[in-house]
Amino acid sequence: MRSVNAVLASLAAAALFVPLASPAHATQSISCTDMKEDSSVHIVLGAGPVPNVLSVSIEMGDWELTTDPNLPGDLVVKAQDFDDGEVFRIDLMDQQVTKRVAAIRLLRADHDTMPLQLGFIQIEDDPPVGISCTGP
Repeated sequence: MRSVNAVLASLAAAALFVPLASPAHATQSISCTDMKEDSSVHIVLGAGPVPNVLSVSIEMGDWELTTDPNLPGDLVVKAQDFDDGEVFRIDLMDQQVTKRVAAIRLLRADHDTMPLQLGFIQIEDDPPVGISCTGP
């Protein structure tokens, strides 16, 4: 009986050191381009009842901005994102959070096959550029 208890105690102790599986984090994305398709915006969203912006990457003209330090481009910080069901707003700031670097505004329209967003991106004081996006 003592050996059975020892084995059970050893198994219980070993179970404490087995890492538990972490929950999977589902992501979705929104991909945008301008009319000439030489600029792009890529937005990664986390799962949830409201949009949860995980990262934003922008390539537009000489600008290359990202909130992900593992991607190429100038690092920016997400100041805010807000979706009221009709307009999706994202503001990106410099790393010191002293000035807005980019503003993304998307007007949402649902369709049976794929949602569509139309809007613009404005970087600093440059004129806004119209974009169309696909994704959730």
